[in-house]
Amino acid sequence: MRKNILLVKQALGNLTMLTTGDFRIVLNKTRQTDFVYMDPPYQGVCKNRDNRYVKSVDFPEFVEELELLNIRHIPFIVSYDGRTGDTVYGEKLPESLGLFHTEILVGRSTQATLLGRNHETYESLYLSPATIKKLGNVPEILRDGVQTTLTLFD
Repeated sequence: MRKNILLVKQALGNLTMLTTGDFRIVLNKTRQTDFVYMDPPYQGVCKNRDNRYVKSVDFPEFVEELELLNIRHIPFIVSYDGRTGDTVYGEKLPESLGLFHTEILVGRSTQATLLGRNHETYESLYLSPATIKKLGNVPEILRDGVQTTLTLFD
């Protein structure tokens, strides 16, 4: 994982800052000229269920931080909840945040395949009002519901 992260950092050059630590501290340092992408551990797959994640992000605390980003007009995108087959992972982010929501088909579930099932996995993607303003509108590719490919910045 470290190698992949560093390769992405190298590809993006000086446009990217990699940080570790409490997400609240990192978000508090952001400016309106920044762009924040967040992919926190999904609710329901953390703690004892999946040892790839140290711990889950507290939902009310996370929502509060997103509200603060909105108040400060910080552009952000969040990939947060998802579903595979009939299983839904996590609570959707509240409508009160004013985020644009869509789902992206990310492919066949590896876990379901290992269990002899054939389920597709969908991840939710949320765009903040400041992101939409920066883009000029919601990209057309995101307006039609479930997506199979995604390119925001051509």
